[in-house]
Amino acid sequence: MINRRKLIKNSVLGTLGASAAVGLTGCGKGSMGPDQSLGYDFTTGKPLPWMNWAKNQGCQPAHRIAPQSEDELLSIMTSGNGGTIRPVGAGHSFSGVVPTEGTLLSTDLLNGIISVDQEQNIVEVWSGTRLHQLGPALDAYGQALVNLPDINYQTIAGAISTSTHGSGVNMGSLSSMIDELTIATPSGELLTCNGKNNVELFHAARCGLGALGVITRVKMRTVPAYSLIQKTAVEPLDDILDQIEFEKASNRNFEFLAFPHTSMALVVRTNEVDSSAPIISSGEEDPTAIFQIRDAYQQLGVLPLVGEFAYQKIIDAAAGGAATVKSGPSYTVLTHDRVVPFREMEYTVPAELGPACLKEILATIVEKNIPVIFPIEYRYTKKDDIWLSMFSQQDGCSISIHQFADEDFVEYFAQIEPILRKYNGRPHWGKLHTLGPQELSDLYPHWQDFLAMRESIDPNQQLVNSHLAQIFGLGELTNA
Repeated sequence: MINRRKLIKNSVLGTLGASAAVGLTGCGKGSMGPDQSLGYDFTTGKPLPWMNWAKNQGCQPAHRIAPQSEDELLSIMTSGNGGTIRPVGAGHSFSGVVPTEGTLLSTDLLNGIISVDQEQNIVEVWSGTRLHQLGPALDAYGQALVNLPDINYQTIAGAISTSTHGSGVNMGSLSSMIDELTIATPSGELLTCNGKNNVELFHAARCGLGALGVITRVKMRTVPAYSLIQKTAVEPLDDILDQIEFEKASNRNFEFLAFPHTSMALVVRTNEVDSSAPIISSGEEDPTAIFQIRDAYQQLGVLPLVGEFAYQKIIDAAAGGAATVKSGPSYTVLTHDRVVPFREMEYTVPAELGPACLKEILATIVEKNIPVIFPIEYRYTKKDDIWLSMFSQQDGCSISIHQFADEDFVEYFAQIEPILRKYNGRPHWGKLHTLGPQELSDLYPHWQDFLAMRESIDPNQQLVNSHLAQIFGLGELTNA
């Protein structure tokens, strides 16, 4: 088995040696500069400060509460403590959907499976259940979700509230798998909505940003448990894009990660296999290998005349060691460990515009000499009928821009966001973007319907923090 760390390290040293022999010295900018992560001091007798996973969002709430039942939750919602109430799950959103100086309400104790209908393929779960808990729990009943996102740390409620998704041209987001929601409203009601009752609320709340109430329980459609095999390989990006329609049609799940400043991409193909087949694992899936790639670029990419060429050679050399094969139950194959902190911006463009949009992004990075190497993620998702879903009424291609958490992301994202907007991209609600109410209204056919629903359920803006006030066009809040 080839060790990618060793391969990259040796390739870097060899290439640096060759460069030194001809007297080359580094020049230019090898990174975007340091980023300032948030930090909070703990004060005795006051609630713990809160920060998200990426440490770019945080707050010092007046109250932090984790209700153990729906009755306790309703009591909190109507207690009149004042200030904004914001639900919080795993804290994996990069946008400002959570922070509040009022009450931070965790759903962690509303956790676990309530019931499983194996004949109808329906599971009811408490909203604070984490995705990584749900996989093995469903498997014990011979059930599974038809798809999962790449990361499984999120709560069910948090994931569907932002239309979190995986990849698969014939599969929708997690929100599209919902059959019924139960929501606690600021007025103290416990509302159930589905395709027959409270239908408009159902269309709105399956991607509701926590602005329509606090989700307490969820009914989701499942399928009989199944197994998958996933194969990854580094391949020329032009070849992938030339045969993109074939790749979409030939693989159950298909995605890739394009390496900026190179012609290569890491391709991930996932397909169903017989559950009785032996479990396979080959190759090294190293979630920290991206650090070695960054080291290579910072040492080689800035070399005059030969820097880009040398860095491309490093990626070419590492390609053979990047191939992996993994099989097993679906929930063990679709999700991956993500231990490298980063910040992310993701837009979903109409599916047919994906290749052109990606090519322009990569060309812009080269033309403007933007010193980034974090791979750009590229995925497809099926359309749905959810009002604020990024896939509402159109099949989507999601393009995700990442930056290391210890490097400044602002300048990089600002260069790329106009391209994503040029291709009619819709921003992921849990990720970074700069759009306001007018731009969002132009992108979502049911934008005004959602705002009207929000106003009817929460006229006093009890669930609105500063970020939501900005994107909904509600003006300044004094205690968000």
